[in-house]
Amino acid sequence: MPANPKYLTQNKWQRFAKVSAAILGGFLVSAGTMLAVAGWSADPKQIFFTYAFFMFLQWCVLILLAFLFKNGWNCWKLYGSITLVLAVVYYTSPHFYI
Repeated sequence: MPANPKYLTQNKWQRFAKVSAAILGGFLVSAGTMLAVAGWSADPKQIFFTYAFFMFLQWCVLILLAFLFKNGWNCWKLYGSITLVLAVVYYTSPHFYI
């Protein structure tokens, strides 16, 4: 049974914003979380390899959450601000590697 068209996004830019936020924005948030946790842990290499499995699960959840937004650009704002906060946390960590 197909989806009801009144619930589907008709605007192509909104559809692009949701899909790109789901895939790229979700990945950036997941990777930023992994780096921030690894940067502030006592053993960053162990956390890095262990957290890589959790990163995939987190990315899947963030992909699904992006489609719950009515406006895709608001999802980008949220994912972008979370990524910036996690980047600051990582760059101020004692185990910061370039």
